[in-house]
Amino acid sequence: MIFNLPLDQIDATVLERLKADSVREDRQLEYKEMLPGGSDEEKREFLSDVTAFANAAGGDLIYGVRERREEQTPTSTIDAIVGLSLLNMDAVRLRLQSLLHDGVAPRMQPVTFHEIRRDPEPPCLLLRVPRSSFGLHMITFKNYSRFYGRTSAGKYQLDVHEIRAGFIAAETAVERLQRLRMERVARVISLETPAPIADGPKVSLHAFPINALEEVWARILTKQQHELAGDLPLIAGTQTSWRFNLDGFVTHTQSGDLRRQCYTQLFRDGGIEAVSARVIVRSEERGGFFAWGMEREVIKAFSGYQRFWRNFGVMPPFLVGLTISGVKNWKVLQRPYDYSDVAAVIDRDVILSPEVIVSDLAVHADVLLHHIFDFVWNAGGWPGSPNYRGGRWFSPS
Repeated sequence: MIFNLPLDQIDATVLERLKADSVREDRQLEYKEMLPGGSDEEKREFLSDVTAFANAAGGDLIYGVRERREEQTPTSTIDAIVGLSLLNMDAVRLRLQSLLHDGVAPRMQPVTFHEIRRDPEPPCLLLRVPRSSFGLHMITFKNYSRFYGRTSAGKYQLDVHEIRAGFIAAETAVERLQRLRMERVARVISLETPAPIADGPKVSLHAFPINALEEVWARILTKQQHELAGDLPLIAGTQTSWRFNLDGFVTHTQSGDLRRQCYTQLFRDGGIEAVSARVIVRSEERGGFFAWGMEREVIKAFSGYQRFWRNFGVMPPFLVGLTISGVKNWKVLQRPYDYSDVAAVIDRDVILSPEVIVSDLAVHADVLLHHIFDFVWNAGGWPGSPNYRGGRWFSPS
């Protein structure tokens, strides 16, 4: 299945293999000879193709491929790879993104555009469409008002019962992940972790894709273990050991002092649990911890997870939450050389931030985590993180 492959592995050789093996269109694959033109009919056809993938299991649209016909009947296999002459990627991306933005409700998750070069022949274009997470997407272009789904036989219009079921499924997916986060936090606090860790203060970051796509694990397995470990940063730690486990793959430190252990657990759907026992360090003199250091390390690690998700086709949206435990009666301190501390102390042992929904991996990690960090500072009596200016995080001097 081509949808199982990371985009950076899809090249002209893959297209030729699809042709040689007579790979048929299916629930997650469709061939198109030409890009949609400017007529209303072609625009509606494009929107129905994309929303049908999004409302089903996601999929790939490949443009620049002519379908084979037998006695004028389409066979769903490739006749010829013809490419797209004079392809202007920037112009095509802008035009089609604008059409999706204005012609679909609710707004879709970003569609990925991947140019398949075939030098000296014209390139092809692959559009990877993620599966919808927030209910179904309806075509609204010129009041068309249709919902589409897709099976191995192609797209079809959804009936009222399928529409209702689609929206209910999206609501329950978020609730399921909220429960999963609480279960994982409870395991960390009770020290039931994939790498040994000791009792004491620690940070736990959870980021779960709302769409659990089976093909993600197949993409992950294309990597060697040491390469995979290198793609999964720890929060304030350096990997010294890694292995596959029942949940997926874990990489961790091997500290002699388990109170300073860190690990990152990768789940089979691309979800992340990152736990660090070395990023929350108490200043005995001032009775608290410096939150700016925690922010810096979490931002750095989360940026790495964003790169990992993009490389392996783990599609947003993500449910993200941060937990700090073992800090009751501690202060949240600004920085080592600034003694303008707030007198308040944290009144509970566990700070459990509300979850945020991340819908665009192109947004900087510090921007995505801003409200989560504000909540941590609120627990220490502050109105919010003092380490943001103009919406961006900066390292205090």
